[in-house]
Amino acid sequence: MPKIRIWGRARGFTLIELLVVIAIIAILIGLLLPAVQKVRQAAARMSTTNNLKQIGIGEHSFHDTYGFLAPNGNNTTNPLDWCWAFQILPFIEQTSMYAPAFAGGIATLPQGTSLKTYACPGRTHNQATANGNSPSIWGPHTDYAVNNAYGIFGNSWPLNGDRNKLSLSVLTTTAGSSNWVLVGEKSIDTGSYNNNCSCNWDECIYSGGYGGTGRGANVMVRDNPGNGGNNNYWGSPFPSGAPFTMGDGSVRIISYPFSGTTTFQNVLNPLNTKTDNNLNM
Repeated sequence: MPKIRIWGRARGFTLIELLVVIAIIAILIGLLLPAVQKVRQAAARMSTTNNLKQIGIGEHSFHDTYGFLAPNGNNTTNPLDWCWAFQILPFIEQTSMYAPAFAGGIATLPQGTSLKTYACPGRTHNQATANGNSPSIWGPHTDYAVNNAYGIFGNSWPLNGDRNKLSLSVLTTTAGSSNWVLVGEKSIDTGSYNNNCSCNWDECIYSGGYGGTGRGANVMVRDNPGNGGNNNYWGSPFPSGAPFTMGDGSVRIISYPFSGTTTFQNVLNPLNTKTDNNLNM
């Protein structure tokens, strides 16, 4: 039988070769991570834009039904007094979270739940409450707030009173339809992402008149630790600015340099907004 000739033997990597390969992989990962992060941020920003568009549609549908826009409500145990985020639930296909308050009483409302439409996907904000302010019914947090500046959509009785029932016709006559803010993303300190309390500028939607569902200052801050975000500010986790639903239902990103400016102040005040405001934000 002829002998089998072995021409050579397989050899392993040397230590230097292995270190070179690891270094190349590390460099490639370092180059790819920023790109992946940008893609994730873009996807989250698009998703939060869709949420705000749904909210805008909900507000307009509410207006078509009742003749005025849903404001921030009042702090009572009467669901008719609760904030815009509760009042528009039937108009964003969430009747199951709305109807029990009237059919079986507020004790039958689903508690400790979250609602995707009200959650910014760019955050890891706890969306379910378990304790906190009255009326002590634990529902979803909302990352979005109605424009509460100048008391325009402030505390009022949305369905069973007369205060602050603003119609679109009044607002569009004064300011047009796309030059003023209806709803926007609220600020938050990243240290409070794990908050499960309906309190401290972060109240749940089963309430009214609180700052957690309304914002009024002409200040925007990006989410960061110790940014003062648990306050009457707008903001977002995105580097470009904060997203807002305008009066016509469109969504715009207003960049942070406009924080505290007269231009931003004007678009928060539809009864004083000029149609020639520069909104190239």
